[in-house]
Amino acid sequence: MRPTAAGDLGALGALFESRFGHPLTAEEWTWKYRQLPGRARSMVAVDGSGAVLAHAGALRLAARWRGGEGGIWQLVDFAGSAGGGGLRPPLVELGRQLLADLPGEGDAPWIFGFPSDRHFRLGQRVFGYRPVTALAQLAGALPEVREPPAADRGELWSGDRCDDWAEAVWERCAVRGVRRSAAFLNWRYWARPHRYYRCYRLRQAGGEGLAVFAFVGDEAWAAELWLPPPGEWYAPMLAIAADLRAAGMRSWRFWPPPDGAAGSLLPRLGVQAGGEPRFVGCRGAAHGATDPAADAGGFYYAMGDHDLS
Repeated sequence: MRPTAAGDLGALGALFESRFGHPLTAEEWTWKYRQLPGRARSMVAVDGSGAVLAHAGALRLAARWRGGEGGIWQLVDFAGSAGGGGLRPPLVELGRQLLADLPGEGDAPWIFGFPSDRHFRLGQRVFGYRPVTALAQLAGALPEVREPPAADRGELWSGDRCDDWAEAVWERCAVRGVRRSAAFLNWRYWARPHRYYRCYRLRQAGGEGLAVFAFVGDEAWAAELWLPPPGEWYAPMLAIAADLRAAGMRSWRFWPPPDGAAGSLLPRLGVQAGGEPRFVGCRGAAHGATDPAADAGGFYYAMGDHDLS
């Protein structure tokens, strides 16, 4: 059981290919574990020949939660080989070592992640996982309308990077969650290899909003959607839909937004529940005195958080 080394990345990619149907490339591993604006842990279990049997990862990101602000840990990239020594022994021991001192002093008192049913059952037995919530996915065809007149849609800017304005939009939403700083957003979306994201800056009726969409085949995933009051966002969202259609997208997908205004907006855009719910689990601090699921109440998980896993 040891930290991942550069020489492990080829075997690690093969492990991910065998377990999830897609590799974890050396570029993706370097981006996630060496370039993020925070702290990261990547550990592997290897056998006597050096073959990678399991991987476990965790990222510490800046966040705001009920009663506190600091770092929060997200569990990512738990994978174990189905051959050799079997799935459970190397992954269980590796996970225990990775989690032994997490969360630390000054961190949020729980760790979150998006485990599959299989990983959650394993984590529930051996790591102390607790269920937090299940998030419905919302989806629909992109509206087949022309881009609204400029007078209706306000100002719409699109590009590949964000600036301090984007962090200010997140602040005005006054939510608890992973901090959407300019450094975080540009690391997450501009710097990520092998996936394209488009950022939008919306201005309407004295308000300013932020949206980031991942291009996944011909579907656009709303990794970020922050629409603080004031503002009437229907026409700006139609303008985004027109831009996405021009880029070859045919449908879009969202998670329930954190405020009521945006929540009532999506049905007007033809978006409704669709697809499998996404499960959120958590683990409290070792020997913690509080219920981690209660601590995590009111913490908002964005689609971009899941897309990181």
